[in-house]
Amino acid sequence: MSNSPSGSTHSSSGRENPVGYPGSTQMKRRNSRESPRAFYEIPSWVENVPSKIINNAKQSLKDMPTSRPYTPRDDSRYILSKLNHDTTSLNTISIDYETESRPMSSKTADVIRRNSKGISDSSTLVAAPPPIRLSKLNHQPSQDQVSSGDSSISSQTKPPLPSNHHQRSNVTSTTTKSSHRRMSSASTKDDSSEENLIWKHEIGPLIETLISAYQKNHFEQFDRTCNDLYSCLSKHNLFGKKSHKKRGELLKTLFSFIESDNSIVRFHVVRLSLAFQISSSNNLRHIIRLTADLTSKKTNDHFFLNSNILDLLFETIPRVDVEQNLEAIAYFCTTLQNLTVNNELICLISEKKPFELIKNILKNLLRLKDQTQLADKLCECLTPLTSALRNLADNDVNRQEFLSDDLIEHLTFILKYFTDKSHENLMKNVARLFSKLTQHTDCCMKLVQCSSCYRSFLKILIKHESNQALVVRICFILGNMMAKSEDARLTFMKDSHALQTLTKLLHSYIQLDSLVLKPDKLDTNDSTSQDVDVVDDPNTNQFRSIENVINKVIRVLSNLAISEENGLIIIRRDDCIDLLFKLLKAPNQHSEELLVHVLMALNNLSYYDDSHSYINRNSETLAQLLVKYIRNEERMDCVVEAFRVLGNLSRTTRIRDILMKCKVDRLAIHHCQSDNVELLYAVIGVLINLTVDEDKRECLKIHHGIDSLINIFEYSIQSDWQLSSLVCKALWNYCDNNYEKADSQPLWFTAHQLKILLNLFDESLHESNLESTDDESLDELNKQLWNEEYFPVASRLYQRIIEGNEYFKTIQINNYS
Repeated sequence: MSNSPSGSTHSSSGRENPVGYPGSTQMKRRNSRESPRAFYEIPSWVENVPSKIINNAKQSLKDMPTSRPYTPRDDSRYILSKLNHDTTSLNTISIDYETESRPMSSKTADVIRRNSKGISDSSTLVAAPPPIRLSKLNHQPSQDQVSSGDSSISSQTKPPLPSNHHQRSNVTSTTTKSSHRRMSSASTKDDSSEENLIWKHEIGPLIETLISAYQKNHFEQFDRTCNDLYSCLSKHNLFGKKSHKKRGELLKTLFSFIESDNSIVRFHVVRLSLAFQISSSNNLRHIIRLTADLTSKKTNDHFFLNSNILDLLFETIPRVDVEQNLEAIAYFCTTLQNLTVNNELICLISEKKPFELIKNILKNLLRLKDQTQLADKLCECLTPLTSALRNLADNDVNRQEFLSDDLIEHLTFILKYFTDKSHENLMKNVARLFSKLTQHTDCCMKLVQCSSCYRSFLKILIKHESNQALVVRICFILGNMMAKSEDARLTFMKDSHALQTLTKLLHSYIQLDSLVLKPDKLDTNDSTSQDVDVVDDPNTNQFRSIENVINKVIRVLSNLAISEENGLIIIRRDDCIDLLFKLLKAPNQHSEELLVHVLMALNNLSYYDDSHSYINRNSETLAQLLVKYIRNEERMDCVVEAFRVLGNLSRTTRIRDILMKCKVDRLAIHHCQSDNVELLYAVIGVLINLTVDEDKRECLKIHHGIDSLINIFEYSIQSDWQLSSLVCKALWNYCDNNYEKADSQPLWFTAHQLKILLNLFDESLHESNLESTDDESLDELNKQLWNEEYFPVASRLYQRIIEGNEYFKTIQINNYS
């Protein structure tokens, strides 16, 4: 019996018309000596039969059972000290608001860029009393302070410029322009007068109360006053009006509060500043940094859950020039990363539809990848941004967002251009994100289409071979891609370094595994994919970690071998296959999960019959190794997989002789009493191949194999047509030519067995007896399985039994053929 690389217990190669299936409608006797090929192979002209589709579907569900590499939820938050800032831009004394009320000349802008001072790099800002000018702010309503950079110039020394003044020499105003200004002034006079009254009588007193509460450290009063101030400004629609001079004065006051270490104060400074739509680079940098600083403590999450600050933030960032404001973007990305460790905030942020904004930031950052002097700053932005995306991916609602536009493709570009050791955290974030996404077929297929990702993955595996956390995730991603796509399998193997890299990885980690001190006794239920942090023994942790990498590498090889083109290449790579043999030879040194993965890989690889195959040249050694595994019922998963490999190896007479000497036929019959369906598929497959040889068929009679097969046949009818079909194939081989023996009962069936079989055929060979459900599509599929898988084999077996038994001569026989 041949096991396909897709994991099916049936042969689906369809290489030729199956032996025993006549080319015509007339039944012909088969000479069992003609060919050892199992008789039930599907003809080559049959394509996409339901059984093949279902076999593939089954395999996709149980593909190399492995879990995503364990990644504990990282609740730690980025603090600002982790970011690398230009120390020349730091100022721990004062942070002043940069005036935005009128356009700046290029000369003024240059002065500001030269003299601007950044916020302190300290994660905790030291509280200081507000500058003396705060107390005079509302007592001098006719004066304004103009700030250039951090230099505050009192309006007493430099009066504010009139609204019609132009900072441009040698320009004379025409009569038309003067007239236009007068008309404009007249049209806005009433509005300005009304706004002045609002600022004087409603907002002014609130500002005075705000300053007083801050000076006295009455933060509850400060909180209430800020809320009232926000409501008042919003009510009168004053947030969007940048022309009023009082706006600048209020923002200067707010910026003077930045030095406070009180979270309430900082929150209100951020909220009001964002609502005022501040736009200068310096102001944005200060405020967004303050936002990131707020999010560094989970005790501040309630500010973001219970206010509109997220809305304001998401309205502000799209207006920011990414290239000119990398530091501000880094603070915003840090804010997102910190907030998305909170599940409630993940849901809230997801409702805000942030992905369009995130994609635009990502695209703009990647456009700067060739500017080497910006590499560190780009990494400071991309690392928290990818961490935030990884957290957002936990919400199933967001998965569709990763399929839109080119988000996944842009993430692969990160792995293409940022692969240095200094980019380790960035690579891990993207790898963890892809580990999550590729578990879903739609996202996995999206990644498969990104042609650059294969070379990037290989590059990382080569450059960072010793980085277990990175290697295990990249291999997990590749394993998912290879399991789901033939294009992925073929594209990956086109790279000349692919198989060599996987072999080298496997060799390196097996060597490392041999040097690790193993636990005294390996728990057969232990999984190397379990949470290693819950184990106290560091040796066990290291052992599991290394085995986890080996598991993932083997899974990639196994899934690559699903493609015949790849499989034939891999089986000729002696050093690669020999490593799998080496693992099998030391069962007590490895977990059951690892051994199962090795056996599954060998099942896929042993499917290919090639004279140059390492497996074929060492098939006797492998068969004897496998016999040891099928005798160890403490590891039943290994028993199942070992029988599957034997199903492939037993296609040759030499191996079948070895199996009979090792009494594998008895073990197979013994396991026919199991309720493990996967095991039944595997052992019946071996029995089918063993009974190809006439001298081996008697084992089914001697060891009560026929009764066991009939029992399986009886309970699998209607519930599993594929399993019923397998039983019929085994029975066909068993009864072939035996009725010619003079010293045996016809066909070696007892009268009781023949009666049971007749009743079962009478029940199952009528299409009208098929069970139905409420699901029409399921009923149709069941009918197709019966028609394609079961009926062709069962009807011929029925006819075969009738023709060879005197028992039925006196019984009315219906023709089901």
